[in-house]
Parts: sequence; C-alpha cells; structure tokens
Amino acid sequence: MKKLAAIFVLSFIMTLFGCQKVQSQGEETLPDEKEVDLSEDNTAADESEATKEAAAVEDKDAKEELEIVIPNEQDLVADYTSIAGLELEPGAHIAVVVMNPKSNYWKAVKKGIQQAVDELNQTLGYTGQDKIYFTYEGPDDSAAAETQINIIDAVLAENPQVLCISAIDRNSCQAQLETAQENGIPVIILDSGVKSEELAYTVCETDNYNAGVQAAKKLCEKIGDTGAVQIVAHLQNADTSTKRENGFRDEVAQNHPNVRVLDTIYEDGEESVNESLQAAFAGNPDVKGCFTTSESTGITVLDYLAKNKLDEVHVVGFDAGAKQIEAIKSGKEYGVICQNPYGMGYATVVAAGRAILGMENDAYIDAGYQWIDAANIDAEENQKYLYE
Repeated sequence: MKKLAAIFVLSFIMTLFGCQKVQSQGEETLPDEKEVDLSEDNTAADESEATKEAAAVEDKDAKEELEIVIPNEQDLVADYTSIAGLELEPGAHIAVVVMNPKSNYWKAVKKGIQQAVDELNQTLGYTGQDKIYFTYEGPDDSAAAETQINIIDAVLAENPQVLCISAIDRNSCQAQLETAQENGIPVIILDSGVKSEELAYTVCETDNYNAGVQAAKKLCEKIGDTGAVQIVAHLQNADTSTKRENGFRDEVAQNHPNVRVLDTIYEDGEESVNESLQAAFAGNPDVKGCFTTSESTGITVLDYLAKNKLDEVHVVGFDAGAKQIEAIKSGKEYGVICQNPYGMGYATVVAAGRAILGMENDAYIDAGYQWIDAANIDAEENQKYLYE
C-alpha cells in the first residue's frame, strides 16, 4: 500500500507540473487508489501550498460543466444528455478503450465522460470507495490495432460492468465482443465501429457518411466545381475513415461531374503523407482542394501546403483543435466538419449506465456534427464543437 501511495503522489505531482504522460484511466481513479493514506509519505507531507492551490484549480477545471447536446430530431427511447434515473450500484466500473487517449479529440471525449460520471456520483451521493469510476485507455499510436486488442483483453479480465470501445480496425474485436457477451458485459461502441456490431448494445457515433457528403459539397463549391481533389484519410481500416471517404466520393460522383477525386492517401500507408502529397501534386497540377478526415491529417496537410507555398489549394477538414481554429480564422483552411466529442462522451456514459441496468437502449445514437467556417466559428452556439 505504501508503494502504491508513492506511485500515486509521484504521478499527481508530474501531472501538475506539465508532464505529457497520459493516464491510462479516467480522472475518477480506482476506488482502492482513492482511499490511499498519504500521511506516511514524506513527499505528500512536504507538499507546498502552491501545489495545493494548483490541485484545487485543476480539480475545478476538471469538473467545469460543458454544454451537452445531441441532435434532438432523433426518435430516441431515452434522453442521452441526462443521467436522471440511472441508479447504478456503488463502485460500478465503466471501462473505455479508445484509439489514442493522447489526441486532442479523445481528450475532449474524455471530458464528456468525466462530466457524466461526476454527475452520477453527485446525484447518487457516492463518495470514496462507493464512487462510480471509469478507466480510459488506448494505444499511443492511433494505428496500433494489435496493441488496442491487447488492451481490450486486459480490460475484460478486470470484469468491468460495461465496456465502451472505439475500434482502430473495423475488422477487429470479434473475439473480444464475444468474450464480453459470454461474461455478461454489455458493449457500447463509440465513434468508430466494427463489423460485428450486432454484439454491441448501442453504437454512439457521428453520422460519418453524411458528414463526408457535406464535406464534398462544401469543397466542390469552394473550388468552383472543377479540378482535382485529394483525400487524406487517417486510417485505412477504421470505420470512421471509410464512411467519411465513401460519403465524399459518392457525393462527388453523383453531383459534381467536373471534379476528379484522386486515390486516397492514408496516414497509416506505406509512404509518409508528405511523400504521397508531393507525388500527387507533381502528377496532378489541377489539384484545387484537399479533404482531410481527422485532426491529425488536417494538421499534416496544412503544414505541407504552408511549407510548399500552395496557398491556392483549399482545405476542408474534420474536427477543430487549436491548429484548425487558427487556420480557419486566418483563411488557410476553408472549413471543417466538427464532431460533438463532449456530447458523444456524455451520451456514451448514459448508454453504458442503461446497459448495466438492463434498460432499453437505442441501437444507434447520432452524436451530431456541425460545419464550421470563418463566418460562424465565433458563434456562441458553435463553441461546444471546438476544443484546444
């Protein structure tokens, strides 16, 4: 126990002073860790007043309430923006395995999850060992499908009350979902699904296909419905990437006959994105636009265009972190399709709680998305889609 206490304090202090290490679990730590007695640890005894003040500020920021919304035109059996009526047992464990917890998008999803769990504990009056908690894990590399599978296996061995996953590879997780089903652990898919979704209790995600359609409409309009466009996608086998690309391609093929879509460049491809972009621009001088399917691919493309002074190439991206926000405001990026990470995280917890209790859940929950460009990026109602 003393060893565990020392590890906890060291991790806590490293976090306060800007350590970039991402925790493998949510802000609500495991019950046995929350009750660790730090009085015997010399480091804790010598903790400065400044450190205590920083901890208070961090705790306040972590619990700051976000505006939680999902599209209200859906005919749903439950309100996935409220934890009302979820009488979970004390100490319930919600396990979440995502693509890459270090990315800005997944940090935003985590905030939505954190808020829902905090509200559950406050409403139910749970403290200490009784608190409902979540673990939040994933590989450091968004393309490491095998690593993610190993993490899911380890999480299932802990026998959580529910498993929430975002799959790197849509062809993966069949065995893991079957194991969960055999052990009475309901599965919630968030953000990115798998082929075996019939084994999942609920899928909570963006309507990625129609988001891709919207991106194609915006980009084709911007380039005057002529010329070539390049798609740069984040993962070749991810459900999110595939649906966004298919929506984009179908819209161009059906409604924009004078626009040509080049072969997709994948972030996890054999060549680097920069090498592939260089070849694409060299062989296709009529490239007028790029569609990027993720925050990371958007950053890569924006950096490439800036470095090579390709200011005339218009970019439509996906998600809006600090780099995208700056690029839109400066005119370097035309606009982005923004997902709803906070709402998705919160709705996932609500769906997870209902699954634990055996309550009826919707098979599909659309978390929603919003087109953001220079004209509406500062609008108050759109701030919930942005993150930094």
